[in-house]
Amino acid sequence: MTAYREYFPTKAFRIAEMRLSSLLGRERDRLDALAADLGREYAIGPDNLVEQLPLIRDFTREYHRLFSEYLEAVLPQQPRPIQCRPACGNCCHHYPMSVEPFELLTLYGDLRGRNDLLDIMEACQVRSSLFSRMFESRRTQAENGKIEGGESRTTQMDLDDYAEDKALHDYFAAWNPCPFSDKKGDCTVYPLRPVSCRMYFSETDPKFCTPEHLQTPENDSYIVYLPDSIEDAVYGISEHYSLLDLPESYFGGLLAVNRFEGLIGEK
Repeated sequence: MTAYREYFPTKAFRIAEMRLSSLLGRERDRLDALAADLGREYAIGPDNLVEQLPLIRDFTREYHRLFSEYLEAVLPQQPRPIQCRPACGNCCHHYPMSVEPFELLTLYGDLRGRNDLLDIMEACQVRSSLFSRMFESRRTQAENGKIEGGESRTTQMDLDDYAEDKALHDYFAAWNPCPFSDKKGDCTVYPLRPVSCRMYFSETDPKFCTPEHLQTPENDSYIVYLPDSIEDAVYGISEHYSLLDLPESYFGGLLAVNRFEGLIGEK
């Protein structure tokens, strides 16, 4: 899997980038003003989460819609056609990271209306615990100097980065399907899936999107990143949710939102 090449700034690209920037700028201004009115650094907390949820959901849906427009602008620039198709689901065995807090809150709000909410939370717990064990195992190996290739790691950040990277590969190799994948391999929360799921593509047949082919020439999968200015804007918005203390992992993040179920359920 690679971070893909730079995109040619076509008219469609510029328009998509401009619309995303405009949306994010408005939301950042709104949250900055809200935080100022509350006399604190961050806008969203347990004390105003319920009243803010409708606005959070509206923003998230528009953010996802404009991200889709961005993909429509950049994907035609790929050298080969995208091979992703319905009911593939191979990439849905990864452990998604970098999920934004507003995405977690919006998705959880939708999940609350499902009869299988408790089953989903249990599945998230199983997967989150599995990844944590893999991460701790890899970090222990790194701390003991048992690192593949013999590279040295001197700082805690180096150790954690190494452990996370290896644990993500270990998790994919364990081949646990996403809790939201049905028996066919389709996503049951497709309209509300986070950008971390939306940005992953492959130009090679899905049969090569498996652990044994992940880092081989047969597999050409990649992540479509947003421009740095957009990434910075998203980060600034997500900072306003710091009082909720939500992890950035997909499954761990949903479990953390579940802590507020009693609060959200009062609405």
